[in-house]
Amino acid sequence: MDFDSFRRILTAFADDSADVVLEKGKLLVQVREETLDATLHHGRNGELLVEENGERRSAKSWIVKRVARLPMLADRICCHVKPTPHFVTPSGKVLDSIKSNSDEPEKSDIGAATMEVFDRPPIPGTTSIWYLTADAGEGKTYLINHLAIQQARAYKEKKAEWLLVPIPLGGRTFLRFDDVVVATLVNDLRFQLLYYDAFLELVRLGVIAPAFDGFEEMIIEGSTGEAISALGRLVSDLKSAGAVLIAARKAYFDYASFRSQARLFDSIGKNDVTFGRLSLTRWGQKHFVDYARGRKIENPEQLFKQVGKRLGAEHPLLTRAVLVRRLVEVASETGNRLSGLLKRIEQRPQDYFREFVNEIVKREAYDKWKDKSGDHRTPLITVEQHHELLAMAADEMWMSSVDELKIDEIEFIADMFTENAGKNPSAARQIKERLKQHALLVETRNGRALAFDHEDFRLFYLGEALGRTLVDLDKGRLKALLDVASVPRAAVDQAASYVRRSGRSGPPVIDLLSKIATPETSISFIRENCGALAVALAALVDGETASPCEASHMSFPEDALRWRSLRNLTISDSYFSPTSLVGARFTNCRFARCRFERLELPDQLPDPVARTTFEACEFGSLVQVGGPDDVDEFYAPEQIETTLSRMGFDFKNNGEAGVKRRDEAGELSNDMKLVQRALRTFLRTTRVNENTMTLRLGKEAHRFKKDILPRLLSARILEPVQFQGKGKQRRFRLAVPMQRIDDALRSSALLSSGWQFDGFVGAFEK
Repeated sequence: MDFDSFRRILTAFADDSADVVLEKGKLLVQVREETLDATLHHGRNGELLVEENGERRSAKSWIVKRVARLPMLADRICCHVKPTPHFVTPSGKVLDSIKSNSDEPEKSDIGAATMEVFDRPPIPGTTSIWYLTADAGEGKTYLINHLAIQQARAYKEKKAEWLLVPIPLGGRTFLRFDDVVVATLVNDLRFQLLYYDAFLELVRLGVIAPAFDGFEEMIIEGSTGEAISALGRLVSDLKSAGAVLIAARKAYFDYASFRSQARLFDSIGKNDVTFGRLSLTRWGQKHFVDYARGRKIENPEQLFKQVGKRLGAEHPLLTRAVLVRRLVEVASETGNRLSGLLKRIEQRPQDYFREFVNEIVKREAYDKWKDKSGDHRTPLITVEQHHELLAMAADEMWMSSVDELKIDEIEFIADMFTENAGKNPSAARQIKERLKQHALLVETRNGRALAFDHEDFRLFYLGEALGRTLVDLDKGRLKALLDVASVPRAAVDQAASYVRRSGRSGPPVIDLLSKIATPETSISFIRENCGALAVALAALVDGETASPCEASHMSFPEDALRWRSLRNLTISDSYFSPTSLVGARFTNCRFARCRFERLELPDQLPDPVARTTFEACEFGSLVQVGGPDDVDEFYAPEQIETTLSRMGFDFKNNGEAGVKRRDEAGELSNDMKLVQRALRTFLRTTRVNENTMTLRLGKEAHRFKKDILPRLLSARILEPVQFQGKGKQRRFRLAVPMQRIDDALRSSALLSSGWQFDGFVGAFEK
């Protein structure tokens, strides 16, 4: 560590920059009301040393242990991070080098693989971003907490030199990022010794690796008031140093469109970054058996086979960690209860999660919540009232934009419930106490607050609360619920399921949603949530004779059409955020005067499109994904309409003129396909070696280097940078913002096929 770096890092820990005095080899600094007095020396190899109280150590070691007190932080992690009971080692895949592909062999211990990549010597002058990806409930949080405790213990035993610090984000949007980090350190870990700037300096030193859990491409309010990508801001602050773990459902570089990636990529600026992915695979029989055996279940293999025979070996109850835990609890009681649960799920497979939660609630209602005031122990409340009470708690969390409630707030909800239910004082007191011990709630903040045991349960009951409001057609209450934030898809689906179970017809509810959405602005949460609910409700309509539904003046969230089966639905005057059509089915549907930001097409739809029309619609782009390195994006209306027509969609735009335009549509030129593929290599690392680009382009690499690369360099779309590594080859980086590249791709797409590449390059040569 050089002198300037030492001064900069030390200043980040001081209360004021004026409190740092470095003169003539003497150090005097005020840190947290403590004055540190030391002497600076240079070692034999030029290393900066600090001598304090007769003890001499390296400047880095002195900062880490004396100033930052990382041994104390290791203690806090061991004490306050909740360990995972009966932890099962998950498996997964590692997508490391940009030269690698998604066909990497599966590793039986993805936790060990994670520690291995973070133990590596850092790449000089580069920030390493690792995504830990998996769907909700598949063990990302459990793995992070387990590894954090494991690494903290190793640090205390002097077997490790860095700490993994878990920072749960919990979907908290529009917060200052520094507030989230410091709040976790102070409130969760009880560690009050780090300012945010000091935290960043420790990340840059490589002695802290933050693990951000629940990222989901969260947008956080920046210091300037501009909404930017949290990850982009963090990378910019790290200034090409350090390593970070991001737990999310999808990696940034997995998005197919340049526009989706431009905001993050451009916010990185001139910093050098590499991206990798650690993906968890769903549990199999071995993981299930290991967990069940740890819970003292007799013959867990037989249990797996029993459930698998009834529901299938790939059913979420056997493959999602959070559900396996609860399934084992049900199975540990009585076989009859499990058999009844499986039978009900078989009869209503689409409502498997509701049936599963219902079984847990039945155990509470019939076995635990007994009225002790009389001679006969009768249930305090019914199963349906249990659902109502928990839905009230989820409703309050949603309206307050929190994922936990203080004990006095929980007690107030219980009072409201018992008052409405007409319970006597004795029963009311018992309900209030029992609610604090409910099987689906857990204590937080050392017993001062309660939260749902898992995000899945909170979203389930948020959906229940929303569904009750939809059934009641309560316009005022519905607007209040929909105006808070974007309702997660799991809650939307549960709300639609509640409406279906209630017997309420879908068209009146969708009509109410249209009336609520129409007067709202195009960017309001209300419009977006109305769109999500309308599609979910329409997807539950069965049969050819189902009543037609019409939704209008809505904004549909990302992937609103993914895995939706729509029939007899008209959507008009609406906006669609980027959405995939994977698993989508359309029968007798009509989209009129809608704007689609981007459609992503699979190789083929599961069923032929039947009698579905686009009428006077606009499309920002169309993406066809054939594989990780086979992504084509179309912008020209002719190409988009031609491609969709081939898949069975009809168009009613300008009569014969529209048909003629589609017939004359040109294909995406081979040169532009190569350009798009080459530019996508920069989504995994901001600087790309020529050999890596050659490997990614395959047999077309020679033509790219001969005919296309010189034009990209002369137009200053790419620029050469200094090569790092063995041998001799060229190295490149993007010389222009990715947003500008996306704009050029769109404008060049309007040209004829032979001129697309010239038009793209010409946009930068002007």
